[in-house]
Amino acid sequence: MSEKWTKFVGFLGAAANWTIPIASIMNLKNDPSTIDPVMTTTLASYSMVFTRWSIAISPPNYWLLACHVTNSIAQATQLGRWGWYKTQGEKPTTTTITSSIPEAVQNK
Repeated sequence: MSEKWTKFVGFLGAAANWTIPIASIMNLKNDPSTIDPVMTTTLASYSMVFTRWSIAISPPNYWLLACHVTNSIAQATQLGRWGWYKTQGEKPTTTTITSSIPEAVQNK
């Protein structure tokens, strides 16, 4: 096989792989209770292994490296969100300005 063909196929693989970190990044706004920690850990581990593999092959595939680094960070962020949700409860409560002002001052 020619090096051109190898680079082309590697680029296509990296381009298709970008759907995983894009989906993870888009899910950052979803409720952390919907995060599956087993699948997220699997995806993070997969990306960490292939981060190393993408530069160990000849020729190195830097597009795939960028994809897997991005996915590792995105999955680690999702795991952090899930962990925060499990240890800290539902959602962080926000205090409104009016709830912190004494009632006597509010009624004036």
